[in-house]
Amino acid sequence: MSTTPTRDDIRAAIFGSEESKIQKRLVQFFGAQVEVRQPTLGQILAAQQNPDRQAAVIDQLVANTYIPGTETKVFEIEDADQFKEMPFGDNFIRVSEAFEDMSSVNFREGEGAPEEESNTPAHNEAGVGTETN
Repeated sequence: MSTTPTRDDIRAAIFGSEESKIQKRLVQFFGAQVEVRQPTLGQILAAQQNPDRQAAVIDQLVANTYIPGTETKVFEIEDADQFKEMPFGDNFIRVSEAFEDMSSVNFREGEGAPEEESNTPAHNEAGVGTETN
């Protein structure tokens, strides 16, 4: 006989799960290794509401790029104009792919919405074939 989990049991399982921890990836970015972190739900929602797509993408880069292994952010919002003047290519694509891999949001398309053909637990009820870190 199994017991029905309580509200507190469910909340503890959700908020204490490994899947609820922010994922991190090391990425080479213009010759430097940086740590990019998975955007939070709040950051994704804010990006979706921002009509300025360039600013939304740059905001994610500023908010989620750290010196590896630290809590020190690499960039400041004042760096936005410099980013806009940099060549777009493999470096930005690597960072974008890391964000996409961790969040199922297509940053390169600039849509700021989850991809339709996603294989994340939210889109795959059984969670089969999904990666968790």
